[in-house]
Amino acid sequence: MAHIELSWIQDHTFLGVDSTGHSMVLSTPGGAGVKPSENLLIALAACSAVDTVDILKKQRAQLERLVVSVEAEQDTDPPWMFRRIHLRYRVTATGTTREKVQRAIDLALNKYCSVRASLHPDVVVTFDVD
Repeated sequence: MAHIELSWIQDHTFLGVDSTGHSMVLSTPGGAGVKPSENLLIALAACSAVDTVDILKKQRAQLERLVVSVEAEQDTDPPWMFRRIHLRYRVTATGTTREKVQRAIDLALNKYCSVRASLHPDVVVTFDVD
């Protein structure tokens, strides 16, 4: 079971601590930390990237670089739900093919990523590979 703790610091700034003691500052725009909604995008990118790395390792690919950029469309009214999220993976690897990299990302994002699985089903998530 996951357990985190979020503590108010001041104004709209909070300190989040995960189950292993790692911390991050979260805040509203213009504050000292990451916006909570953008933290969700970071979590989606990281979750899918971790699984992509694992799949590529199982394929015996030698990963040299993996960068994930995310663009998202969000409602302008509360609750400001994300409607579309697009992830762009920039991958440099040897010992694999573009098709295998795309398949690894597809599996990571759509089968193994718990963050993706936790998003509202109306959120359209797409990706491409550079």
